Amino acid sequence: MEIRQLLNLAKQTAKDLGFHIRQDLLNGQQGGMCEFGGKRWIILDVSQNSIEQLHAIGSALRFLDSLDSNEVPVVLRDVWEPYL
Repeated sequence: MEIRQLLNLAKQTAKDLGFHIRQDLLNGQQGGMCEFGGKRWIILDVSQNSIEQLHAIGSALRFLDSLDSNEVPVVLRDVWEPYL
C-alpha cells in the first residue's frame, strides 16, 4: 500500500475512533491532539510529509482511554505499534 493510501486510511480510522481531523499550515507550530468544544481534534500540519502526518495521527491514539488494537486496520498496526 502506498503512503498516501496509508495516510487516507489513517485519517478514516481516526474519524472512526471519534476524532475530528483538521489540516492547516501551522508555520512551524507543532500539531497534535486537542479537545475543543467537547470534541477530540487531530491537527495536522500540511507542510509535513505524509509519513510525519501518519505518525502524528498515531500519536494521538495514546489519548484514547481504551483502544483495542483490533479497531486498527492490520496494515496500520505495524506503523502505529509504538502508539497502541
